[in-house]
Parts: sequence; C-alpha cells; structure tokens
Amino acid sequence: MRSLTRLLSVLCLLAAAVPSAFGHGAGEEMSKAATAFLGSLTDAQRAKATFKFDDAERTHWIFVPAVRLGLPIKEMNPGQRHFAQALLSVSLSQRGHMKVESVMALEYMLFLIEEGKGANKRDAENYFVSIFGTPDAHGTWGFRWEGHHCSQNFTIVDGVLVGSTPSFLGTNPGQVKSDTLHVGDAMPGLVGFELLDQEDGLGRELAKSLTAEQRKAGFIPGETPKDVITSNKPKADGIIKHKGIAFSALTADQKKLAGKIIAEYVGRARSDFAVQESAAISKTPEDQLFFGYNGGTEAGQAHYYSIQGPTFLLEFANFQNGANHVHASWRDLKKDFGYDPLAEHAKTHK
Repeated sequence: MRSLTRLLSVLCLLAAAVPSAFGHGAGEEMSKAATAFLGSLTDAQRAKATFKFDDAERTHWIFVPAVRLGLPIKEMNPGQRHFAQALLSVSLSQRGHMKVESVMALEYMLFLIEEGKGANKRDAENYFVSIFGTPDAHGTWGFRWEGHHCSQNFTIVDGVLVGSTPSFLGTNPGQVKSDTLHVGDAMPGLVGFELLDQEDGLGRELAKSLTAEQRKAGFIPGETPKDVITSNKPKADGIIKHKGIAFSALTADQKKLAGKIIAEYVGRARSDFAVQESAAISKTPEDQLFFGYNGGTEAGQAHYYSIQGPTFLLEFANFQNGANHVHASWRDLKKDFGYDPLAEHAKTHK
C-alpha cells in the first residue's frame, strides 16, 4: 500500500499549496460565483435555472441526449456565459475544467460527423446549469452542469463542499482519427486527440501488467459491459457485484498505476476537495481496494474496468463505436449528492 499512499500523498501536498495561498474556502468561492451568475439573469432565466434544494430534480442526472431542466448555455448572453464558466471553474480543478470544456467541444465534432442529422441533435451549447437552493457562504445548496457526455454535481452543506459527485465524462469519438468523417480531413490538427487517454491507457496498462495468477482475480468473467454498470442511478452503493484483485495482491509498480488512475478521476475536483478525498482513499486498507477488468487490453478492443473501495467507485467503459466511445464515472458511495452529510446535518438541525 505504501506506493499508492506515497503517490496520493505527494498529490495532496502539491494541490494543498494552491488553496492555502488564497485562504478562501470552497463554500465562499462557489457561493460568490453562483450568486453572481444568478444575479446576471433575467427573471425568466432565473426561473429556469433555479430549484428548491429538496426538489427531486437535484438527484435526477443523466449523461445521454435527453430533455433536461435548467438554463442552457444557448439561452445565455455572452456575459452570462462567462459568469456560468466562472462557477464551473471555481468548482473544478484546472484539468477538470479543461475536460468538461473539451467534452462540449467534441459535441460539435459529433454534429459534423453526423451532418446535423439523426434523432439526437448535437449542440455544443446544449449544456445546462441548474442551481438547487440559495447559494450562501454558510448555507446548504448545490448545482449541476450537465449535457450529453457530461454531468458534474456539487453539494454544499453549511458552507462546506461535501460532494463533487456523481461526476461523469464521456467522449465520442474517444480518439479523433484520420478517417473520422468531416473532422480528420477538415481539421487535421485534431487527428490523434484523445481527451480521456489517461483514464483509458492507464487502465489497460494496469490490466496488461497482471500476471496469469493475478488475472484469476483481476479479470471479471462474462461479457464485457457495454457501459458503466451504475449508469445514472441516484445511488451507486450495492449495484456493482464484482470486485477484482485486491490492491494487497498488487506489486509496488502496479499500485503506482492504480494510484495514478484514482488521481485522474479525483483530480477533476477543485484542489482542496481533491486533497481531502485523496487523503481518505490513501488511508483505506489495501485489502479493501479492488481493481477489476474485462475485455481486451489493446486500443480498439472493447474493455471495462472498475476501481472500488468502501466509499468510492470509479468505472470506465469503452465498448461502443468500435471501442472508440468512452464513458468514465466517479461515484461516491456515501456522498453522492451529499447523502450521508445531509443525513448527519438533519440529525443536528431537528
């Protein structure tokens, strides 16, 4: 476990240096950004963008093309769009923000590939901002940024960011290729672009490194899952039935790979929250952390993997479109939508 703990500890130290330099907590920064965004809206826009905190819509998340509630980017003026981006940027890490922006950019790639036809009208501006409750530096509220292949959900309780999940990112194409219709020829500079390459490549590398004996536990039997198994369920706890190989059975180098995968997912969140989550994971006994894999280990072969512990679950699926369509989700089995912290909050605020 030392290799994983050491890696996550180093990441914690690096990330911790960022927020400490400014002295502002997540609740304060996020509420300020959310208040500015809401203040920039018209009454009609604000009615679309806001919900009560206990509205059932807060836990109704989805990552496929669908009719959504909230205020779409396409209905915002340029100033409002920047205020919306400010809220997103203060809630995610720099890398996490880049990934969300790139997912939306890839939606335009899909528009070109599909020539604007088909049942799903691809639109890079069809991403929605939804605020739940009243943003307050010491209050309880949340917000969601969502559209096709992207759902980022945040929950603040008593001014403290307690949840940054469910967090879902997807890419289609997973990698832009020279024969990608209307993209490879028109935008040759994008050929080879692969947004979620670390999530994909590190997972396959770890699977490849398993010995024949390790594969007996690490490789999940049966057909390769076509998607992340937990899908868009409001709660992920108890859905996954497989485990895989325990980290206690991995070599030091394999643990480092596993640590890099965990850091890639958790690193989507703003640095102070990522530090907190990484520290908690690093303290988990190694016999309670598992890596499970199914499918081929080469690019272009359908595959799935999960990394799970008592409190979290990472899932990755690359099955569709000739294994060039990626889905990668981060679920917290206790704090998705702030479930457990809100339960504790309710006990002390009767």
